[in-house]
Amino acid sequence: MQLVAQSEYGATLTSGHRLVVNLRSREGRPVEVRSCEVIGTHHRNRFTFPSQVTVDDVFVDLIAEGVHQCLASLSDRTEVVSLPSVALEIPGLSLAKVNLMSTKTDDGSLGIILRFKMLLGGVARAFRPELGIEDSVPDYSSHMSALVLTDIVLPLLDLCEVADSGMLKNTSEFADFMDTLIERSRDVRFQAELIKRFVAGAGNANAKPRMNNPDRPRVELASQR
Repeated sequence: MQLVAQSEYGATLTSGHRLVVNLRSREGRPVEVRSCEVIGTHHRNRFTFPSQVTVDDVFVDLIAEGVHQCLASLSDRTEVVSLPSVALEIPGLSLAKVNLMSTKTDDGSLGIILRFKMLLGGVARAFRPELGIEDSVPDYSSHMSALVLTDIVLPLLDLCEVADSGMLKNTSEFADFMDTLIERSRDVRFQAELIKRFVAGAGNANAKPRMNNPDRPRVELASQR
């Protein structure tokens, strides 16, 4: 897993599949995971945990490590934190565009919603195999790859069309054009690198071990279509 920080880019990806994690933090105790929800274009898959389970109980080690690093950006109060340049990556899965919202409750605990607004690959790979949810959610590789490529290609084609149309007739217009091109290049660089690393790691994705553990936490699955 890589926790990757890219500076100063404006993401163009505004739709697609997302992962939302609902957590609870109490002083002196590990952070609990209350539920996880995979949100697609036309469906939602929600996993709830009736028993008290921690981040390390739910997620594979490398994803859990990244989640803890994201949670470390929060203070013990109500706030919203955006980490748009952070990506969590393991073979077969990339999670990016992080947003956290925390709410201080009357009992002193902190309710936390952690959102990954960009999801590339098989989200089931984020969860521990002993939870038994590997086959409960689809793989979003093809859908997300097409969406990201669209976000990269179409804006560049728009810029080329503007240049070909002869609209850049003076120095001011040309400067604005170059500013836009530079801004788009940051989007392209970030998203292209994310796809490149995802493809490079895809060969190892099928090697994920499966485990059968009779003591695994109980998971309740609710699918909404």
